[in-house]
Amino acid sequence: MAETEAGVSGRPATRKSNFLIAITALASIFGVAALALAAYGWTFEPEVTQGPLYMRLTDITVRTIKVLLLSDIYFEPIEYIEKWPLESARALGVASSLLFGLRLLLYAIGSHLHAIWFRVRSNDHDVIIGSGPAALEYAGNHSALFDKRRAIHLAAERAPTAKRLATYARSGTLDNQLRFAAARRAKRILVDEGDDADTWQTAQAIAGRCRKAEVLAHITDPWMRDRLSREAPTARLTAFSYAGGAAREVMLAHPPYLIAEKLETPAQHILIVGFGQVGQSIAREFIVTSISPLFPKMMVTVVDPLAGRLEADFRNRHPDLCTPKHGAGADDGTHVDFGFCEGDFRFNDDKLFAFIRERSQACEVSAVYIAIDLERRPLGLALALRAMAAQERLFRAPVFVCAQHGAGLSAVRDGAGYIGGAMAPKDRIALERLAEQDGRICDLRVISFGSWPAAFDGAGLLEGELDGQAKRFHNEYERQRAEESRRRDPAAPPSEPQPWDVLPDQLRVSNRRVAAHIRAKAHASGYDLGAWLDSKKGGWAAHDLPPAAELIPNEPDDKLSGEAADRMRMLGELEHRRWMLDRYLDGWRKGERDDYARRRPDLILFAELSEPSKKKDYTVIRVTHALLEGKAPGGKRRV
Repeated sequence: MAETEAGVSGRPATRKSNFLIAITALASIFGVAALALAAYGWTFEPEVTQGPLYMRLTDITVRTIKVLLLSDIYFEPIEYIEKWPLESARALGVASSLLFGLRLLLYAIGSHLHAIWFRVRSNDHDVIIGSGPAALEYAGNHSALFDKRRAIHLAAERAPTAKRLATYARSGTLDNQLRFAAARRAKRILVDEGDDADTWQTAQAIAGRCRKAEVLAHITDPWMRDRLSREAPTARLTAFSYAGGAAREVMLAHPPYLIAEKLETPAQHILIVGFGQVGQSIAREFIVTSISPLFPKMMVTVVDPLAGRLEADFRNRHPDLCTPKHGAGADDGTHVDFGFCEGDFRFNDDKLFAFIRERSQACEVSAVYIAIDLERRPLGLALALRAMAAQERLFRAPVFVCAQHGAGLSAVRDGAGYIGGAMAPKDRIALERLAEQDGRICDLRVISFGSWPAAFDGAGLLEGELDGQAKRFHNEYERQRAEESRRRDPAAPPSEPQPWDVLPDQLRVSNRRVAAHIRAKAHASGYDLGAWLDSKKGGWAAHDLPPAAELIPNEPDDKLSGEAADRMRMLGELEHRRWMLDRYLDGWRKGERDDYARRRPDLILFAELSEPSKKKDYTVIRVTHALLEGKAPGGKRRV
């Protein structure tokens, strides 16, 4: 937890005060008018009008300038013909001098007064603590992300600033810092110390002091983020990561299952180049958001110079997630087919090309994600990979390159665009031009993802209420579960729902994941998700939901029949697959229930489940209907 020695200081970086602008303007106008009238008036003074011309001009100039210096020559009885110019000049000169003096005083102490006034007026604002990348980017993009909310940033040095943002040098004890930033009146406190351990320590301490504020801790390692737990169960503390937010946003904006549909492939198959924090987040979010009954098999191909070591680490962390290297396939959807290859596309590596072709024989690649570090020039690799793919006929998939600041690439609409729209070379060229003109993706187009605003959106920071969708899902699930329990046994005592505020962190993570899968369920039910995604220029926010409620069954499963019953069963099976892979992501394994050892007996195929276990999945489907039927962000009904 960083604590520096210097006092809190700084200057609010807000819009220039209209009051100060008015003072400067009036002082200048009065000063110019006073000089003009003084120069005119002294031409009638007998003492001045005598003598050589150069002496008269010099004397008039000196006397004129003295009007701004409050000289006593303007306060002695003046005996001459034209009296009003000098009296007016005297009044304007006094006013101009006083205004300039006030402006200098405000310049000397104004920053302190402004700081006090800024903090006094700040309420339901954001407090940003630290100089880590998330803190700097949140501060730099704050005015664009939030229209009216103020922010106070405490950092080791001056950060990027914008409207309604004040930046200060950080100092003193944490209590003093929070007091200075009026943190107890804040809506949100975002912490990024640049180190995960320091960030979590600071965030834990802040959550204990500011219990009404949302405390967000930027944890760079997404795997660790999902395993951190709050010291105080009721603390409003949430961990988020850039990598996880960027990966979720691109998966929701351009779902691989939509691209796979356009390419008419038998499975979803993504290629990840670089398996660091962003690359692993892409693999995880692919599993969380993109499970589809249309593509029971899911494939992930990873290319990285350290693929051997990374594969061993990944498989050890998720022992039952991946298809065994030597064993049955993953066609039943209970596992994900991972393939790792050590290599670098910067070199003309025949072994690597052969590996990609071998993996593509089972299923063509649906999407490519370049997730290497900035030092390795991801945009250059993306363009080179695109050329290689065209020459070697490796794939037709679009190439998404992780670029925190856009890499200068054109923005595109959400959805699958013109993927798979042309086969002949001439037609492809024409389609590429059309896609560029219309702002849509197409075969082999290079698209950027992972800008900081998009990552904040994917992490849920732009939702009206933090975790709002996940909270609504949890509350509705608890309500429907209690209702189902009363329906089965009216005499049984009602079960007490678990409030979100005391929900264990692992269950919060699970609720966020199930909420992220709602769009995929809508698509599985027959909703035209591609058209909805493409319908809004600028893209939908990650928490926006399509108006697909009428396609999701809402009645208890034992009251459904015909097509509705078949759809409920299909969606229930889909939800069970999603839940299994969710559990596998967290390291759970099949066995007698033991929450401490992470064992669950229901990690089996849906057909093998008991009826009470199936009803849990059906409840999730009815909750999905309720969320899709509800009001959209902003209070408007979805249309």
